[in-house]
Amino acid sequence: YDPDELGCFRRFLHNLTSEPYNLTFILFTWVLFNFGMTSPILALAIVAQILMGTTYVYTMKWTTDMNLFYSMGDQMVFLNLQILCKNADALGGGFSGILGAFLYTIDPLAPFIFSTSLACVIFVVYTAGFCARLGFGEDIEMAEEKRSCRLGKKRVSLWATTKSQSQLPGKNEITTETVANEALK
Repeated sequence: YDPDELGCFRRFLHNLTSEPYNLTFILFTWVLFNFGMTSPILALAIVAQILMGTTYVYTMKWTTDMNLFYSMGDQMVFLNLQILCKNADALGGGFSGILGAFLYTIDPLAPFIFSTSLACVIFVVYTAGFCARLGFGEDIEMAEEKRSCRLGKKRVSLWATTKSQSQLPGKNEITTETVANEALK
């Protein structure tokens, strides 16, 4: 990705769909689809319901990607972040089931209006938080590195750079070490 080669619109689109703003984009679709569920047009409500499933899958995937990025290769940090996310998801699902049933007794559209409002608040808080933390339009890796330098902290990655078993030479492969051993004999 070279930002200088792209036009203004394509650069904006790239920044919008890359970390961390891909979750901003998906939160915005949650707002739209929840609002679509309140539509009196049945076809629109059905499309919103179908697309909510896809949105949920991408939300989980991109959240896992963000957890992976911020864990910086530390398995325990990654697992703790995943546990927090899954517990929040389970608690939110349980709470929304109870609240949704209660709100439905008041008005059949009330659960969807409430969830639209909640998704809108989360969208604004998440987006404003990352805009304040990183700015917009810069690669997350570079932005976090600059932020760390500005705060006087050092980012230490635990990503291993060792070769996997499939990349190690086999018994019959000739390596420079094999050639050197043969020369000494």
